[in-house]
Amino acid sequence: MNKHDVVIIGGGPAGLTAALYLGRARRSVLVLDRGEPRHAVTAGVHNFLTRDGLPPAELRSIAWSQMATYSTVERKDATVRRLVREGETWRAETDAGDFTARAILLATGVVDEHPDIPGYRERWGHAIHHCPFCHGWESRDRPLAALVAGEFAAHYGPLLKNWSDDVVVLTNGGALPDEARGALDAARVPIYEAKVEALEGPGRELARIRLADGTVLERQGLFVKPDQHQTALVQSLGVDLDDAGYVAVDMFGATSVPGVWAAGDLTTGMQQVVEAAAQGARAGAMLVKTLSA
Repeated sequence: MNKHDVVIIGGGPAGLTAALYLGRARRSVLVLDRGEPRHAVTAGVHNFLTRDGLPPAELRSIAWSQMATYSTVERKDATVRRLVREGETWRAETDAGDFTARAILLATGVVDEHPDIPGYRERWGHAIHHCPFCHGWESRDRPLAALVAGEFAAHYGPLLKNWSDDVVVLTNGGALPDEARGALDAARVPIYEAKVEALEGPGRELARIRLADGTVLERQGLFVKPDQHQTALVQSLGVDLDDAGYVAVDMFGATSVPGVWAAGDLTTGMQQVVEAAAQGARAGAMLVKTLSA
């Protein structure tokens, strides 16, 4: 059984940045990752200085090529089935064997719960996005729709008007509080409350949105805020979650379970590459300090 200082679960920006910090501090670190990131369908990473527009796969490739300098960092293509506490260490049981470490860093991301709408899946990551900061520029000056209900609609609809003057909000049959309705009216964002029946357009492009009441909207971009939940592995650990369902961490990424840290999308709704990398940096640096103590 291989023993390391830290086992990192997830090889995205958070996990890899933490691995870099730990590796450069001469700490033995193992990254367990199956190589199936949530953002694999995205054409490019944005708002990451010097890497704007770079395909996600290329970003990871560059990261690992630079990591090769550090013999302290190891990678395994593996799926973690279970994490078991054994005294002062953790055992990660995977489909590639068992590995032990003094600490665990969760960088697993979250699981998106996408709506079951015909035409949605093939357009996800192409004409449909979740982050206007990441993909609003590419959708600028087009007729856009925001698929969102509840209080968040009050923010999401007006936010999209930074990139287009032609924005509508679709609640897909969901409830819309009076305050949200008032905010959208004040921002001159039309509201459509009927269920979304289909998304149509050539290939992966979006041209029309059909609603159950017969309305047809000519739209070229759709932004959504899908519900999300933690992975089964994270849930099995019993770490505390905040009111929004994200893993509760302190400012350096420590969770409520001793020896378990978390960084990246599983801890925040601000799910952007540069934010995940920053969290990985903080967690990696504090893990070095904690292990030293």
